[in-house]
Amino acid sequence: MQFSEKLKMLRKENGFTQENLADKLNVSRQAITKWESGDGIPDIENLKQISILFNTTIDELVKEEKEITIDKNYKEVYELEIDHTKHFDINIDMINELSIEPSKEEKIVLEVSSNEEENLKDSFKVKFDDIYNKLDIDVKNKKKISDISIKMFLPQKYIDEIELKSKMKTLNISDLELNKLEYDGNLKYLNVLNSKGKIVLNTTKCDIEANYDKLDGVLEVNTFNSTARVKFPENQEYKTILKGVKNEFVDAINTEESTNVIELNGVGSKLIVIKK
Repeated sequence: MQFSEKLKMLRKENGFTQENLADKLNVSRQAITKWESGDGIPDIENLKQISILFNTTIDELVKEEKEITIDKNYKEVYELEIDHTKHFDINIDMINELSIEPSKEEKIVLEVSSNEEENLKDSFKVKFDDIYNKLDIDVKNKKKISDISIKMFLPQKYIDEIELKSKMKTLNISDLELNKLEYDGNLKYLNVLNSKGKIVLNTTKCDIEANYDKLDGVLEVNTFNSTARVKFPENQEYKTILKGVKNEFVDAINTEESTNVIELNGVGSKLIVIKK
């Protein structure tokens, strides 16, 4: 995330207008507008004041998060052929990143990769349990290797619903039509590219950022005492649904007739809508 996006996000989370923030930093409103539009960054003294005001560090303000990793040095591939529609129940131990994409063949393919661990076969155990219309996939990270990335290829025509339980930094979903994907566990980034359908995120005390190239379907966030940020392109219509206790939307514009839905449930949480 760029500094401009972080500053705008922090300002809105804390209920400041640009004028409010300018007053607190003793700068002009035009300076805040410039920083939030990406036309410049503050000098070191202003960065110090911003970090103090929002209880963060200068490093966190100016560094860019790397949301999607690159290919790694060591790789193992696991495959299973299937021939009809399946409900996928997927359990994965702690990893860094999971990417789910359509398979070109009638098979499930898991590519497990790492820069740290050369002997992945000794460190990982992948088990397929195929029970007619249901397929359990169990991935054990026996050594708790932190830099593991997995690419999972699923045949589009055989996907019913996906239940996914894990603890990871990033989940990428690309080029898929989903009836429903339900995620349980800790997650920092959700990146959805050229995909549509319903995604349900069940997290506990876990701030999350969901990035869409286009919102096409339903995003349901169930969380507790956390902040969710949802990014998608400008001028896209969506309907909001607020449930639970002491939850709130920030910067959301509700269009009741839209088929795209953003729902927030749980307790004591915020969902911030950010237009890209």
